[in-house]
Amino acid sequence: MTRGMALATAGIAVSMLAVPVQAHHAIQANINLNTSINTKAVITRIDWINPHIWIRFDLLNADGTKEKNVMIESLGIAALRQVGIDSKAALQVGGTVDITYYPNRDGAPGGFMTRMILPDGKTVDVLNLDPTAVAAPKTQ
Repeated sequence: MTRGMALATAGIAVSMLAVPVQAHHAIQANINLNTSINTKAVITRIDWINPHIWIRFDLLNADGTKEKNVMIESLGIAALRQVGIDSKAALQVGGTVDITYYPNRDGAPGGFMTRMILPDGKTVDVLNLDPTAVAAPKTQ
């Protein structure tokens, strides 16, 4: 009985360790890599988290309409630091930027950012930071 209890306890402990683990999925699962969108955007919030940061934008669509507080994923903090975006001063809430992003597959607002042109004119080209990244498609 003692051996059975020890095995059961070990099994439960191992299964509990797996609960908080999440797989790092390829962006192709949720993102449409066959098209990209280029737009002006105002930064409304930045979540400096790993494995990838999330930036919320108010987007100005080509037809003149606006979308509020759209979440767009970017690279991780370490990758952004490599291109000089290493502080809250580099990306400021309220700043206007030009962004290019792959949209969500399901049509929901948002996606994965591939390029951002900062207010000072500096271009952050996400696809060139990742040697395994796929080539950018033509923009709409």
